[in-house]
Amino acid sequence: MCCLLAKGLYTKPVRQRPPLEISLKIAFITPSVNHQAGPAKVTAALIERLCQDHQVSVFSHSIEGIDPSKIKHHKVPAVTHPKFLEYITFLVSSTIILAVLSLLRKRNFDIIHGYVCAFSTDVITFHFCEREGLRLEEANIIEMPHKSIWQKLKALDHKIYRRLAAFVERLIFGRNSSKARIVVSQSMKREFVSHYGDAAKDIIVIPNGIDLKMFNPDNRLLYRDSTRQKHGISRNAPVLMLAGGDWERKGLRYIVEALSLVPRPDVKLLIVGSGDEKYYGQLAELKQVRERIIFASHCDNLWEYYAASDVFVFPTIYEPFGLVIIEAMASGLPVITSRVAGAADVIIDGVNGLLITDPGDINDLAAKIKLLLSNAELRKAIGERARETAEELSWDRVTQKTLEVYNTVLNRSDLEMPLVSVPGGATGNLSWNQAAEKTLNQERGVI
Repeated sequence: MCCLLAKGLYTKPVRQRPPLEISLKIAFITPSVNHQAGPAKVTAALIERLCQDHQVSVFSHSIEGIDPSKIKHHKVPAVTHPKFLEYITFLVSSTIILAVLSLLRKRNFDIIHGYVCAFSTDVITFHFCEREGLRLEEANIIEMPHKSIWQKLKALDHKIYRRLAAFVERLIFGRNSSKARIVVSQSMKREFVSHYGDAAKDIIVIPNGIDLKMFNPDNRLLYRDSTRQKHGISRNAPVLMLAGGDWERKGLRYIVEALSLVPRPDVKLLIVGSGDEKYYGQLAELKQVRERIIFASHCDNLWEYYAASDVFVFPTIYEPFGLVIIEAMASGLPVITSRVAGAADVIIDGVNGLLITDPGDINDLAAKIKLLLSNAELRKAIGERARETAEELSWDRVTQKTLEVYNTVLNRSDLEMPLVSVPGGATGNLSWNQAAEKTLNQERGVI
C-alpha cells in the first residue's frame, strides 16, 4: 500500500504534563462553507467533524450543508460581486465583528482559525500562495482570455483581487506573530519560503482530506450508466474527465489540444465545472474536436461523474493542492496531472498515477492519454493503487492533525498545563517528501 503521511506539526518541545481532555471553543473565519468545492468544502468537512466534540462558531457570509443545531453561525456582511469587493468587504467586516466582540468581552474562543487571510487569528490555513499566483500571472504563464468585453471585465476583476490578496498576505507574514500557519502541500510551503524567507520557515503542512465513502470505486456500479446516458455518452466510449473552475490555470486548453492528437473519435472529454464555455468551445472547433467534448455545469454529485469516467486529466499550470485529484484517486481513476500540483506529492509516476513535467507539452500529454486508453490492465492497476493512496488521506486524519496544531498553539510556555489532548494520534516522524521517497523505495524493492 502506498502509505504517504504528512508530518504537519511544529517541532518545538512542549512541557510534558498529564493530558486534560476538554471541549474547545473554536471559531472559524471563512467567506463561505459548503460541500461544493475549494476551501469552502475543506472547511465544511473539518467543521462537521470538530463540532461532534467541540463548541464551534462560524463567521461566514454564507453556510450550507451544516446542521445549524451543532454550531453557532455569525453572518458576516459582504458584497458578493465582483470578486475583489467580496474579498475586501468580508475581510473588513469579519475584523470589525471580532474586534467588537473582544471589546464587549464576548470573544471567549480558545482557537480562532482563519480559512482566509484574516487578522486576529491563532491559526491560518492558506489554500493559495497569492504572491506566487501574482508572479505567474504577471509573467503571462497563467493568462486569462480577454477578447470580449465580459472577458476583459472578468480579467480586470481578477487582477485587482490578486493584487489585493497578495498585499494582505504580505501583511500577515510581515507581522511578528505566534500564529500557526498551515498550507496544504510541500510545494506550497516551498513557495511561501521562497517569497517570505524565514517568516515562513515554521509553516505546517496538512494536506486536504477525502470522504472515502462518498468517493469510492463501487460508485461505478451505481452511477456509471445513468450518468453517461444523461449526457449522451455510449456505454463503451472511453471518457476523459476534468473537474473544477478556473480553466485557464487548470490547463483545459492543453487537454483540448491533446485530444486532437488522439486519433480516436469515440474518446469523449467530460468537463464538469463552470468557465468560459464559448471560448473553449471555439478552441475545440478550431482543433476539430468539438463533437467529442461535453460541458457539464458544476454539480453537487461529483462522485457520479468520476464513476462515469475512465481517466482523470488535470494538466494544471499552478495548483497548491487539487482536491479533485485525490477525489478521482479515491474513486479508483488513474490520474494524469502536473508535477506542480500539490497533490502530486502523493503520486509516484507510473505507480499510482502519471505525472507530466510541462503542462504545455501537448505531445507528452497526448501520449499518456493514449497509453492509458489503450491498456485496460494498466488503467486498473494504477486506479487500484490510487485508491490505496487516497485511503491514507481521510478527513479524520486531517481533523486529527488540525487538533494537534491547536494543542501546540495552546501549550505555550506561559500556560500551566495542556488545554486539549488528542488521544491515539498518528505522529509519524517522516516529512511528506521523505514518506514519498520511502514509499518509492519500497515499490522498487529498496530497503
